[in-house]
Amino acid sequence: MSDAAFKIGIIGAGGIAAAHFAAAKASGGRVVVAAIAEPLQANREKASAENDAAAFASAEAMFAAVKSGDLHLDGVIVCTPPSIRTKIIEATFKAKLPVLMEKPIAHTLADAKKLASLATKHKKVLSFVAYCHRFAPPINEMKAMVAAGKIGTLVRVENAFACDLPSHAEKWFSDVKQSGGGAFLDMGSHSIDLFNYLTSPSKTLASVFSNKWKKRTETAATVLVQSTKKAGANIPAGVAGVIISGWAEASRFTLTLVGNAGTLSYDYEKPTELLFKDLLGAPTIHTVPSHDTRFQLQLVAFADAVQHKKKSQLATFAHGLAAATGDAKARR
Repeated sequence: MSDAAFKIGIIGAGGIAAAHFAAAKASGGRVVVAAIAEPLQANREKASAENDAAAFASAEAMFAAVKSGDLHLDGVIVCTPPSIRTKIIEATFKAKLPVLMEKPIAHTLADAKKLASLATKHKKVLSFVAYCHRFAPPINEMKAMVAAGKIGTLVRVENAFACDLPSHAEKWFSDVKQSGGGAFLDMGSHSIDLFNYLTSPSKTLASVFSNKWKKRTETAATVLVQSTKKAGANIPAGVAGVIISGWAEASRFTLTLVGNAGTLSYDYEKPTELLFKDLLGAPTIHTVPSHDTRFQLQLVAFADAVQHKKKSQLATFAHGLAAATGDAKARR
């Protein structure tokens, strides 16, 4: 296959789908949105018009068009609420369509295990979870600097993904039956996967949750995790992780890696600055590419994995299950 026109179908045209639409457009023709499946007519028609894509009222209708030969797709992206994904993913495997699914992998641990098992059963159909922070250039620069010994031995990872999202109080995101969890499942699953990516599979040690909205999911979480394996000369087993997730607080999107010879810090709100401090606190700012390209880089990696069997840092369903396991332990 050539590198041109990797054609995708996007299932679900809600908020997160917009990031994938923009990523495809930014790929310079490498990835093309060929079809959209969305039950809400207004959303479906808008997305179809803006992306010049075929429109379907359901995933089933989209898969039927593929089966009949009326539609060609090289892969699909699933952007639906977690509670309705399992049957859709089962259908993608049946249709032998590679899939990139939005996080978290599922809204229950049982479904997460089921999907991971299905991925193992259908090894020839590539399947990934869209943990996009793995593709943020500053994050990978930090990972490389730790491996090179810039901060000595890694001691602790501090990660805060939090902001004020009052509209979530009335949306499916905070309805436990649809989402499975709140701020920690939403933002914290990114954090768990990011910790696992930077160190090794984690175990949850403690958690404190709070809830601003009655009869809805958690709006704040503080979770302590620990790495379980050595991951290189400078990343021992036992690295501590402090994860902060929030839906009802001031905006903070930060990652700090603390070593015994220095500290690296990245603030997503200062997208091209990576800060290093030595043990005396002397700062050095490194200019880095912005995190804004992470969706585009992830989408191109998906295309490369399917077309050329190219390996990358894409999160597999096994990685998705690992993040879900850590999350489930924290939410007990």
